[in-house]
Amino acid sequence: MRLFTEKRGNPKTAKNKVHSVILHLSPANRSGYEVCKYRTPGCSASCLNMAGRGGIGAPEINSIQLARIARTTKFFKERDKFYTDLYKDLELLEKQADKLGLDAAARLNGTSDIPWERVKPGIFTEFENIQFYDYTKYSDRLDLPDNYHLTFSLSETNKAQALAVLDRGQNIAAVFNVKKDQPLPDECWGYPVFDADLDDERFADPYGIAGLRAKGPAKKDLSGFVLNSDGTQRIAAACPQPIGDCSPYDLGQAGRASYKAGAQVVYYNSTI
Repeated sequence: MRLFTEKRGNPKTAKNKVHSVILHLSPANRSGYEVCKYRTPGCSASCLNMAGRGGIGAPEINSIQLARIARTTKFFKERDKFYTDLYKDLELLEKQADKLGLDAAARLNGTSDIPWERVKPGIFTEFENIQFYDYTKYSDRLDLPDNYHLTFSLSETNKAQALAVLDRGQNIAAVFNVKKDQPLPDECWGYPVFDADLDDERFADPYGIAGLRAKGPAKKDLSGFVLNSDGTQRIAAACPQPIGDCSPYDLGQAGRASYKAGAQVVYYNSTI
């Protein structure tokens, strides 16, 4: 079983200067197995799993979704066979990169958040010439191999952890309510923001916040997962009483709950 999507098959990795591949499992627990331990409602709703060809037709018959489920099932039920396929794909990546005269890079968590340095630590020494990288919501993944780079992912609930990551000199990624081709803010919470939509090479980033523009479902996110340009959360609040009588607490609570059509809908920019 081929596990990786090659550089040309993903619009983000296609922008990379290195020869790169990405492993897409079935996110969250869609396969029946949880692969995103610290996911949040906002993260789950904004997941790009259904983007592009993966969102064509019903998920239960979409070939990309079925392939991701098959890979995930194999990882949990036939781990040795999964690793055999993984090693074959990484060996092929090395050969292709060498032929092209490019460095090789692999992202193991395209739509998952598995701590590979704990699950399969040997992979990083056996493929020491490959640059591995991922996004993660684990804030305690500190003891990493030299060729594994992580960027912490901000959600609607983990700002304190994100600030701690920044304060120890590591990067975080944040999704902003900014349209395509519009500039991202220069800074957020006092930290520099750089454009992470230019490529997927997070291991080559400068220090700061990897700014991403809201895409797919995230464009409609109102959970607080997406930030406004001023660093506040983009939250929808439905207040059944006149807006002047609604406290920030009421609005914040309402913004995290489901609200029915017909309710007065307002936008409340919550400072997190």
